[in-house]
Amino acid sequence: MHWRHIITGGVILSALFQWPAQACSDDSCYPTWDLKKDLLDTCNNTPFLSPANDSRINLQLLLADHSHQPLTVPTADDYYKEQGYALVPFPVDLADSTETPASDASPLVTLAVQMGVSSDTASGLLAQSTIWEGSRCASNNQQTALRYLQQLVQAGDIPAEERRQLATSRLAILQSCAADPEQQAGLLPDNIQSESGQLFANYLQGALAFYNGDFTRSIAAFNVLSQSSQPWLKETAIYMQGRVFLNAAQQNAFDDIGYPSNDKIDLAALQAAESAFNRYLTAYPQGQYSASATGLLRRVYWLMNDQKRLAQAYAYWFGHPLSEANITSNQLVQEIDNKLLLSFSDTGSIDDPHLLAIIDLMLMRQRSSDDSRPPFTLTQLQAQQSRFARQPELYTYLLGAYALYVEKDADKTLTILPESSAEEIPDYLGFSQQTLRGFALEMQEQWSQAEQLWLKMLQQVTQPVQRQQLELSLAMNYERSQKLEQVFASNSPIKTPMIREILLRNVAAPVLLRQQISRPLSAQEHDVALFTLLYKDLTRSMYADFLKDINLLPEKVSTAPLFMGFTYNTQQALALFQWDGKNATEYQCPALSAVVQTLQDDSSNPRALNCLGEFIFRHGLDDFPLNNQPESNELGGTESHFTGKLFSRLDGYQQVIASQQAAREDKAYALYRAVNCFAPSGYNSCGTQDIPIAQRKQWFYTLKSQFGDTSWAQQLKYYW
Repeated sequence: MHWRHIITGGVILSALFQWPAQACSDDSCYPTWDLKKDLLDTCNNTPFLSPANDSRINLQLLLADHSHQPLTVPTADDYYKEQGYALVPFPVDLADSTETPASDASPLVTLAVQMGVSSDTASGLLAQSTIWEGSRCASNNQQTALRYLQQLVQAGDIPAEERRQLATSRLAILQSCAADPEQQAGLLPDNIQSESGQLFANYLQGALAFYNGDFTRSIAAFNVLSQSSQPWLKETAIYMQGRVFLNAAQQNAFDDIGYPSNDKIDLAALQAAESAFNRYLTAYPQGQYSASATGLLRRVYWLMNDQKRLAQAYAYWFGHPLSEANITSNQLVQEIDNKLLLSFSDTGSIDDPHLLAIIDLMLMRQRSSDDSRPPFTLTQLQAQQSRFARQPELYTYLLGAYALYVEKDADKTLTILPESSAEEIPDYLGFSQQTLRGFALEMQEQWSQAEQLWLKMLQQVTQPVQRQQLELSLAMNYERSQKLEQVFASNSPIKTPMIREILLRNVAAPVLLRQQISRPLSAQEHDVALFTLLYKDLTRSMYADFLKDINLLPEKVSTAPLFMGFTYNTQQALALFQWDGKNATEYQCPALSAVVQTLQDDSSNPRALNCLGEFIFRHGLDDFPLNNQPESNELGGTESHFTGKLFSRLDGYQQVIASQQAAREDKAYALYRAVNCFAPSGYNSCGTQDIPIAQRKQWFYTLKSQFGDTSWAQQLKYYW
């Protein structure tokens, strides 16, 4: 997940879009299993209107309610599954497919050959053509060349030789963008005498000049053609007048990374572009370029910093299908977000209730302690009521959201948001209303009433991924109301594997783990439950239980890595517990089961304690996910039902160091490993203990002075 480039046209309320809470600093995303947060987190969005959602997701939800593309989430992809995601929550991923169908050059070649161009010449010119992405030359492509040739072939009053030259030139221009003047001149046809031929030649002159940034010559050519009697040339010229003026207006306005500077925009040219596009749309409301002209008008408003008209242009799409546009739904969402939502300077300029609602939710976000802006007040929200006259339910939702997220008033939220009596919840707005009701009930610790609401909603929802959110809501409800067993009941509606596994890994008691080993929902759930049981038996010093539970391992133990909480460098499988004790040092250990049997007989046995530490060290388990609980607000964040203190390697080493019965080799090895727990950073990597540096120094000198003849003393050169 990469930072969004924010392009601004005016004053930015910077704290509106606090940077997303990322799980690490490498721009990757990992899930946070908390539905009730109010801090922006682009990695963890939900299918209800939430202040914590990225504004693009809230925009998608409202557009989907108006018959646009249904919400799609990227977490079905294997990549996100590997990061620990289920379907909800989900990161923002608005990338459309990057697979561009290969252009079929055969119609162009066929038409060119029909007009006298040799097949080899046509094919050769097309082979040299370039795809120009992200510039004015993007429209210099095979599709626009085909339109030109289609019109040219129908012009019966152009001599054959002139037609051949014109067709050849159009194909040659496909490779020209920002070329030098001499190279440009060589691409144009010579000695075109017929009146119609000269018009088509003028088009080529105007187009070539445009693609190469000569806007003065380009506008002169299109001004002439705009009076043409040839319909296609006339329509295209009027449209191109707008494009030429727009490109002239903005040619020096952007810096190297795409930020515009208003004082570098040619306002006169920008106004001329607006007039030209409006003239085109008036003359050709259903014209072949109407979608493009409409989109370019939005760009004009943006460069003018005219947020009112820009918002009106975007509001249009809440009532009209995107089939009228020349961009995808994802592209529209990204455009609205970049050009309006993240750069608005005054909510008073935005009349559309949908866009205003998204901004209001942004204003309700939790703010950082150093945010000096005045808070978003209820009075400000109430002053907007008239602008929600066409969307009263949306306004009601905002009042409920304000009560819940800003005022933290559950009673008020329940009073504002009505209980649904409908048989189904048809849209995301209705789903959002009932979601907040459930949150408010849980805020009051009315767990049973909230449970009944979640169960009822499971029967009512109709939109994508709503069910997965409800499964998460219900699971968190059961966890916090001490009814965890309900998640795993035979009639439980909670089927999402990751939700069930999180609770097994972090909260489940041994009896529940054994139950799911015997009757799992899947082989994966069986393995996760068994791994968790054995790992916690072992690391919580429940040695007798481990020796019994190890018999639950199947005859053929899986070596498939298991996801145990987050992307972990050393992935583990059930085969971990068949460790034979072998390692890369001189210190010898028996198999794991024998180590545990010794500890069961004598929990202070020095060799066994060291070998348990060796097992942890050799498999990279010092910071294993099962060693820690999630945050208290997250799924799996309540107190674990698996009792016992977590064993750490350093605990064991300290016991051996202090032991009067420890053999010389065992004590030397414990000292060696204890000192190395702090290498090389000086921080404890073997547990949570804070050991003073003086104590570490003492361990080092004890090893050197009393056990100097051991290989461990000879290997250790420093202390940390």
